[in-house]
Amino acid sequence: MRADGMGGRRRGGGVVGWRVLLVALGVVALAACAPVRQRPSVAPRPSSPAMIHFHGSAMFSTRMALPPGATLSVSLLQTNARGTRMLAQAGGMPASNSPVPFSFDVPRTLLQPGYDYALSASITDAHGRALWVQATPAPVDRTVADESVTLWLVRAVEPPRPATVVTAPIRRGPAYVVAEGREPQWSARIYGLGATRSMRTSIGHDDPLLQRYARVKRQRLNSGVVVYTTADGFISLTISPGTCRTHGSKKVLAWRAVLETPAASYRGCARGFP
Repeated sequence: MRADGMGGRRRGGGVVGWRVLLVALGVVALAACAPVRQRPSVAPRPSSPAMIHFHGSAMFSTRMALPPGATLSVSLLQTNARGTRMLAQAGGMPASNSPVPFSFDVPRTLLQPGYDYALSASITDAHGRALWVQATPAPVDRTVADESVTLWLVRAVEPPRPATVVTAPIRRGPAYVVAEGREPQWSARIYGLGATRSMRTSIGHDDPLLQRYARVKRQRLNSGVVVYTTADGFISLTISPGTCRTHGSKKVLAWRAVLETPAASYRGCARGFP
């Protein structure tokens, strides 16, 4: 009787155990069939159906850093057969080097059917003078909620400014870097070292703006490239290694040179010790 009782309890316990196991397996199967929620790697930008988000970069082709205080402005233009008008403008965006990012929103109600729309950008210095402008506005689609645009800028042609007045003494003596080119005739000479470093530039014969002494800062880039930039950021001289021969000369030099101004770039050769 005792043995049967114990055996009965074993059999009862075995039935209960199998039931628990079957229930557990069922729960696991249901969990495997349930959808798995994945966390996105980057949270999407919240969008509003009432707004259109414009973003992208303004590009300009130069290594020369923009002067302190330079800013980017981007305008939304509306055009049709009767003309062009500006609908909105985002300004005051800091600009230092290319590319310059921009981002702004406008109400969708501003963009109506029957018109074409485009973005136009410009970069000005701290005094409001144009440095870079967009020659051709970039078309945009009024039907999208998020528009990414690349804006290509060209140099703005400004009237000559008065020559920079240099109050600190300029070091005299031989220049340790001489860069020059032709078509038109131009030259740039670097004098001094450290805080006393200066540059004498000359382009053509009639432009007093580009015939001057000015303090310059020296920056060494990769691959032996050296850039001299005036304190106001108006002119830069880039010296890079590479064989070079000026027009009409048989002498081969070891450095290439590019003199950049807001109006144009001038290429030539250099000699000395950049």
